[in-house]
Amino acid sequence: MSSKFVLVTGGTGFMGGHIVHQLLAGGQRVRAIVRSGKGDQLKETYAQYGDKLDTAVVDDFVSGDFTHTFKDVDAVIHAAAPMPTHIKSAEDALKTAIDGTLNIFKQAEKAGIRNFAYTSSVVALNLEDPAPITDQSWNPITKDIALQSKEPFVIYIAEKTLAEKAVWEFVDKHPHVEMMTVNPPFFYGPYAPSYRNDDASKGSLSTNGFIYSLLTPNGTGAPGPYAIDVRDVAKALILGLKAPPTSQVGRKRIILSSACISAKDVVELIASERPELKGRLSKAAFDAPPAPKSALDLSRAKEVLGLEFRDWKETILAAVDDLIKFEGIWKAKGVTFA
Repeated sequence: MSSKFVLVTGGTGFMGGHIVHQLLAGGQRVRAIVRSGKGDQLKETYAQYGDKLDTAVVDDFVSGDFTHTFKDVDAVIHAAAPMPTHIKSAEDALKTAIDGTLNIFKQAEKAGIRNFAYTSSVVALNLEDPAPITDQSWNPITKDIALQSKEPFVIYIAEKTLAEKAVWEFVDKHPHVEMMTVNPPFFYGPYAPSYRNDDASKGSLSTNGFIYSLLTPNGTGAPGPYAIDVRDVAKALILGLKAPPTSQVGRKRIILSSACISAKDVVELIASERPELKGRLSKAAFDAPPAPKSALDLSRAKEVLGLEFRDWKETILAAVDDLIKFEGIWKAKGVTFA
């Protein structure tokens, strides 16, 4: 591995935590960008790695100065992104996603960094396209549609689509950089060792919140149809830094997905493999429609990255087990889930 740092944004997040964990476990030096007050918990968790882990505080992605973060860095993985549950307004979401992302990459390129990986989303594809949906597919959503919408998920689709388009426009103007974007669906699975959710809030569960909603009799979570393990997304981003150059494999826009699943698939799996939880599972989910057949072309993930996906059942059960552990922590602290 490189003796220099890989810079990771969102280092304490659901996915960012796994990126940091995998990089450190692989012997790589990591500099994690964190928000104020988050760096100590990361360093405490990974104290055994000593100076292989560094943290840098950046609270403003849109206009912040990243100059201090790029010393001895030779690659950047941008994983930080607001979830639909955290969206305050369309203007704020689009500005953070587009301007914040470009701010990081522009400053990194100016500092001499040439190797980048970026987390987009499957929603940036046009899922109405006929199968197979390839890396050439783009969601037709526009900024005007987002600004006129009051629906958080519509705004989320716009921010992910328009931010990724802006990334590729940046690459077109800087062809000397190596960029890989990944387009995963919502990801599930275990939390990284550094992850904290002591306040029992739904937003802090990240996308595992869809699974948690199925652990209540009145739950109406919709965890699909496409799904992937958070560890596989983290692995893909890391592999992207070592992937063949664009001159050999073409534009590295990689669609990720391990399966199509429905709420029915999830509760039936939990009832079978974790029978002690059967009585608390969502009743409506047992009558949910089946998942559609996947329309995604996943060939580039194997061709460019050599990536094989975990079985979705392993992913869901790992998520459930960690969610139950969180419940124990909440109970011990006397906090109520909100």
